[in-house]
Amino acid sequence: MNTFTVTATDLRKNAADILNRVYYEKKIALIERAGKVIVRMHPSNTDAPHESFLDVWNRSAGSMPDFPDVKKFRRDKRHWPAI
Repeated sequence: MNTFTVTATDLRKNAADILNRVYYEKKIALIERAGKVIVRMHPSNTDAPHESFLDVWNRSAGSMPDFPDVKKFRRDKRHWPAI
């Protein structure tokens, strides 16, 4: 596997070099902080066709439920009836 490990400090100091290795050499970078891998950076697939925002929206529209009217559930002193 074409992976290499980089610390977060090294990424900060050599970001351009690391990004170039990932993009041009098609390698996967594992970014570590305190000995734990926190990010896996891999080259994007630029050959894949991109969907437009409208296509994604039309495909996923209706997948989120409608939210109820939350105003009637608010308990704010400004909206309490006067006694």
